[in-house]
Amino acid sequence: MQVCDPAMPADPGNLSSTTNSSSTPPIPDATELNPDKGGTYLQADSTPDQQSQCLDVAAHQFQICWKVLNVTGYLLDWVAFNRRTCDDKDMGFADCFFYLQIGSGANCTAFTGRSQCSSPDTREFKGRPNGAQAYYVAFNIWNIQNWFFTYYIAVNGANGLAAESVDTIARTLNLPAPYKFPILDLLAGLAFAFGLLSPSGYAAAIPLLGRPVAGLAAQTPGEYLLRAMQNAPTLSRNLVATGNLGDSAVQIASLNSDLARVVSQLQTNIQNAIVQVLSNFSLFFNFVEDGFFSTQIENLNTITQNVTLSLNTYIVSQALQNDDVIITRALNTDINELQANGSALAYDTGCGHGYDEWGMCGCWWYDSTNRISYGLESQKNMLDNFTEPLESLFSLGITTPELLFLNSQFCADAAGSTQGNAPGTALSTTTGVWNTECIANVKICTWDTVNLGREHEYTDCDHEPAFAMEPCDGTWDSGVVSSTVPASYIGPYLTSVEYQGYACNSWGSGRGSPNSGW
Repeated sequence: MQVCDPAMPADPGNLSSTTNSSSTPPIPDATELNPDKGGTYLQADSTPDQQSQCLDVAAHQFQICWKVLNVTGYLLDWVAFNRRTCDDKDMGFADCFFYLQIGSGANCTAFTGRSQCSSPDTREFKGRPNGAQAYYVAFNIWNIQNWFFTYYIAVNGANGLAAESVDTIARTLNLPAPYKFPILDLLAGLAFAFGLLSPSGYAAAIPLLGRPVAGLAAQTPGEYLLRAMQNAPTLSRNLVATGNLGDSAVQIASLNSDLARVVSQLQTNIQNAIVQVLSNFSLFFNFVEDGFFSTQIENLNTITQNVTLSLNTYIVSQALQNDDVIITRALNTDINELQANGSALAYDTGCGHGYDEWGMCGCWWYDSTNRISYGLESQKNMLDNFTEPLESLFSLGITTPELLFLNSQFCADAAGSTQGNAPGTALSTTTGVWNTECIANVKICTWDTVNLGREHEYTDCDHEPAFAMEPCDGTWDSGVVSSTVPASYIGPYLTSVEYQGYACNSWGSGRGSPNSGW
C-alpha cells in the first residue's frame, strides 16, 4: 500500500483556513493496536446527539460525522496496524481496506470505464468495535470512486449539450471571429466545474437548466473536489494535463468538434486520478480529512447539467471579454424602485414595472440580497443595449444571472481587484492555497452615483474617453451640452435635476427602446 506519493510531501503542514482548519498528521509507526478490535474514537467536544446520529450509519451520512467519530484517528491507527499486511498483498489502500473489512475482493482502485466499486453495506459494520468509523472510511472510498465515475460520464454528456450551445452563444452575443479558447482553460472549466461555480468555496449557484434561481444554494459535494484539490496540488495539475491535445487553443468555429477531444483527455485524466487517490493513502486522506465525501453525491443528470452550465458560462464570459464587454454595477441601488418611486429621472430606464422571472428589468439585473443593479457595457460601442441578448441567454438555459454577474463579482472580490482569474490561469502548486479562479470573470466597474463629471464615471475603473461625449441632439443650452450615456448607466446624468432634458441614453437618441437589444 502506498503511503506517500513521491510527488507529495509526507506532511503538508497547516492548511489555509479557507480550505481546511486541520493539518495532515503524520502516519504513526507500526503498532499492535488494532482499531477494529477496540479503542475509543469519538471527538471529545461533540454532543451526545451528534454522536447518536453519527453512530447510526444506516440512517445518516453527514459531513460532520468525520470529526464527531474521529475517523481521522481511527484511520491513522488502521494504516499503522495494517500497512505491512497491505504491502505483503500488494494492494492499494482502498482495495486493502475493503479486503480486510469484509473479506472479499473489492476493485475500487481500478477504473476501466465503468465503476467496479460496490457501495458498503451498513450491516457488515453493525455491532463491531468502531464499526461506524470503519463504515465512514468505506463509504468515503466508495463515494470518491462513484463521484469520479459519475463525473466521467457527465463530462461526456456535457460535451454534447455544450457543443449545441456554442452556435447559440455565438449568434446571441454576435461574436467576432476568429476567437480562440485556450485548451487549458476548457480543461479546467470542465475539471473544476462545480468548485469554479463558487469561488468563495461555500456556496454554489446551481439551478436546473432553463429555470431561474432565487439565490445561492447550499454547499454541494461538487465543491469538495476543488477544495480537496487544494490539499493535493500535484493531482490538481494532473487533472488538467493537456496530454496529446497538441494545439494550445481552439477556434470558436471548431469548438463543437474540438470539445470532444478536450472531453476525451479529461476522461483519461479522471481515470488516472481515481487510481492515484484510491491507491495512495496520503492522497486519499487529503480528499477525506474534512468529511468532504461523507455525504451522498448528486445524481448523474444533475452533475451533467451543472457541468454543461459551467462550460456554457465560461464560454459566455470569455466571449464577452473578447468583445470588450464589461459588467457595470450601481451599489445600494434598486433600479426598478428608482424608476417607480417618483424620482425625477432624466430619461426612461425601461423599469418601474417590477422584475421578470430572471430578476431583470430593462437592461439591468438586480441582486436583491445586496441591493446592487448590474448591467453590461460594450467599451467598443457604449450605446449597445444588452437586454435581449441577456434575456435570451437566461431563457434558453445557457447561463444564469447569478453565474454571470455574481460569479464574476465573487471572482473579483477573491482576487482583490475589479477582475479575477479565468480557469487554468493560476493553478497553485502550493498545498492549501485557495485559487481565485472562476468560471465567469468578466471585469466589473462601479458607477459613481454621487459625483458628476464627463471624465469620472466609475469609482474603481479608468475613465473611458467616449463616455458622455455624444450629444443627444447636438445642441447647447445654458452652457450644458446634452449627453448620451451607456444603456446600463446609473449615476447623476440619470438622477440629477441639473441634467433633466440634457441627458439621454441609446433609446433617447433614437436607437431603439429601453427593452430592445442590438
